[in-house]
Amino acid sequence: MNDRWRRPLATGLLLLLAPVAAGAQTPPRESDVASSMSIVAVDPETGDVGVCLASRFFAVGPIATFVRAGVGAVAVMGGGPFKEGERLLDWLAEGLTPAEVLERLRHEYADTGQINIVNMRGESVSTTGPNAAQWKGHRFGTNYAAAGNILAGAPVVDAFAASFEGTSRSRLPLAERLLRALEAADAAGGDARGRQGAALKVYKKGEGFRGTDLLVDLRVDDSPTAIGDLRRLWSEWTFHHLYGVGYQPIVQSQGSDVRQLQRHLLALGYLDRNQKSAFDERGEPRGVFNDATAEAAARWKKDAGLDGGSYLVPSMLRQLEEAVVKKKGQRRPS
Repeated sequence: MNDRWRRPLATGLLLLLAPVAAGAQTPPRESDVASSMSIVAVDPETGDVGVCLASRFFAVGPIATFVRAGVGAVAVMGGGPFKEGERLLDWLAEGLTPAEVLERLRHEYADTGQINIVNMRGESVSTTGPNAAQWKGHRFGTNYAAAGNILAGAPVVDAFAASFEGTSRSRLPLAERLLRALEAADAAGGDARGRQGAALKVYKKGEGFRGTDLLVDLRVDDSPTAIGDLRRLWSEWTFHHLYGVGYQPIVQSQGSDVRQLQRHLLALGYLDRNQKSAFDERGEPRGVFNDATAEAAARWKKDAGLDGGSYLVPSMLRQLEEAVVKKKGQRRPS
């Protein structure tokens, strides 16, 4: 390392070691002023599991949120043992319930801080340690757990619960439900100290991009409008990943678009009218993006020189339609 880089480093060390002048106040540590609120949740019908969190803390996402496909989700806040997040998921993977995971952790830590845990069966637990700063509290129920500290008051955590429970029959993707719950909590007063970092993570076994488990992983590290920024990132994500037939059967997994897709795959020979899962007794497409349709779409994509998987974005659908038009044109008498 040359002298150009040594000098600033040495100066920084001198500043850190210098005694505080008489009468001067020591700047507060970030951990002393950080406030956080989070929700972890699972959708047992889809297998999605995730977490959504906001905090008056820089780059909070990687520190406090832990998710594993097919296992569960954990959020650690309020002075909790952040380094244990992955181990808590290991314990869930062993078969322990969230309550049992928390109890095992308490054998090692007198104060576990504030933690939310949910598993794939929808079992959940929240806890708030005595050293978490006011206002602090939590709520948990079937498929979710929510908590926060240094909040505007109890209505913040209540809003988490009310929003998530209120969308239980909406068929919205879990990521949308989590983000709506965070927005509701923020609208109810949110962090008493303001906003800075936010994160949204959702995992599902083998259903992420090209077979990964990661569906959604969005972060805002340093913004006074972190929650609104997270909403904009989610909107951008849906534009790139959801506006196509069959990609993560979250939207457009059934209906007229899928019926048209099945007609195209039939015309090109990738589906057969005798496939009862794709066509009804009259030979009409069922309009459901099921396994047979997904397998046919994947075979067409491979033959067309496209990337793997069964998802179809708009450009692929246009190419598929052009192939159908071309084939029908070849059949016309000259």
